Amino acid sequence: MSTQSPSLFIENSALKVEVEGLRFLVKNHQEREKRFEAELEWFKEQLTKLTRERFGPRKERWESEEQGILLFNEAEVEALKPESADSEGENEEEVEVSGFKRKRGKRRPLPENLPREVVVLELPENEKITEDGQPLKVIGKVVTEKFFFEPAQMKVIEYHRYRYGVDSGDPIKTAPMVPSIIPKGIVTPSLLAHIVIQKYADGLPLYRQEEIWERQGVHLTRGSMARWIIQAAQACLPIWNILEEWLLDSSYVSCDETHIQVLKEEGRKAETQSWMWARATPNRRQPIVLFDYDPHRSAEVAKKLLQTCRGYLQADGYGAYNWAEKAEGIVRIGCNMHGRRGFSDANKGAQAGRGLAAQGLKYYKLLYDIEEKAKKKGLSPPERKALRDAEAVPIWDEMKSWADGQICKVPKKSYIGKGLNYFLEEYQFLRGYLLDGNLEIDNGYVERSIRKFGIGRNNWMFSDTPEGADASALLYSLVVTAKLNGVNPYQALRTIFERIPTATTVEDYEVLAKFLLSPDTLL
Repeated sequence: MSTQSPSLFIENSALKVEVEGLRFLVKNHQEREKRFEAELEWFKEQLTKLTRERFGPRKERWESEEQGILLFNEAEVEALKPESADSEGENEEEVEVSGFKRKRGKRRPLPENLPREVVVLELPENEKITEDGQPLKVIGKVVTEKFFFEPAQMKVIEYHRYRYGVDSGDPIKTAPMVPSIIPKGIVTPSLLAHIVIQKYADGLPLYRQEEIWERQGVHLTRGSMARWIIQAAQACLPIWNILEEWLLDSSYVSCDETHIQVLKEEGRKAETQSWMWARATPNRRQPIVLFDYDPHRSAEVAKKLLQTCRGYLQADGYGAYNWAEKAEGIVRIGCNMHGRRGFSDANKGAQAGRGLAAQGLKYYKLLYDIEEKAKKKGLSPPERKALRDAEAVPIWDEMKSWADGQICKVPKKSYIGKGLNYFLEEYQFLRGYLLDGNLEIDNGYVERSIRKFGIGRNNWMFSDTPEGADASALLYSLVVTAKLNGVNPYQALRTIFERIPTATTVEDYEVLAKFLLSPDTLL
């Protein structure tokens, strides 16, 4: 029986330890290599995405219709488009005289409510004869419309308030002043409405408005206009409160948020981001959109704005809305624009995962095709739900099985990994719209509304103070709500500014709020 020497045993043990150590190092290096490869792929995706956004073809760069009008080359681009019969050329009409008749042109006439100045054009007397000397007579006429413009009418209104007394040197009474939304200011409701619409509907900052007024010989400083805007917003707060009550009473509310910069916030640096929250009623017959400014994007803010809702709450997967999952009377549903966006980003990134991203987009195309079909057919909510149950539910089930099978095969930090993770984590909420035919597949309604704020923000960049941000939120709410209801926002605001000084009861403010919800109320 042989025995192993102690030295050989020690040597073998040392070799085993060394081998195990080398195996550990190899495994560690392999894991590091995989991690570095995943990071490299992530950086490639980032570079590809940014390169496409910066230098890619126009079809691969998202650009809203509103952004298009801000381009410097708008005139060149628009001039290359085919002429439209509604907007180009002269508007001519043949008019019958003494039995002579020609067909009327197809151009849209200019508005009938505009005052008209008629300019009669006749032949010179020496041309009112034929070549053989016969006199010519009028047998018809051609009416050509031209659109004339001159700068807006401006005037000063003087209020002469008579004083009364027993004798000339002892006044006892003075005729009262006309009630005004800004009692001690020079601004009238029409001017105030014009300034608000220029800023919040047309995206024209106050400093540009100041320059325009200066060109017309009127000195209106941006500081004065800013104070008027804040005062107008404060006066309209009861109207905003009524709109909020109507919004929260709806059975279906959607919410989203976008960033805003406020320079002078106490305890915060000027470059710190603040937030503008938007709430909307997607299926209300008279839609309402409300903006709220807050320095924070926390769950506390979302809860403050939405906890009294009863019904469906549609929002993206941001964690600030998680409280709604357990809130009594609230059913949270998700936004498939965000669900689809994860696959879209992956499809535009690096090569890795592009096939999976394309498959995810195919599923979403089928789902959105069903929504388009329901829209084209004009289906009622029950009919739309029946269509979804028959055609969309099987797609959702198949997509879930597909995502479950792919999630373990892709890096978590890759675009496709993020897209699949978002889809699976939000799955029950993303398909929540199937519960009711009144619900929309995504949060596009409120995102389109918030885009109007975003376009304006691109022009004026920031708010100076929290008071200014609050005023902007309130006035944007009124302007956007009016536009969504087909109401002329200038006419609505002018009417509100004229009547609000005499409003005293809730009923008075409800009447004013309705000016934003129906064009008929302004007639």
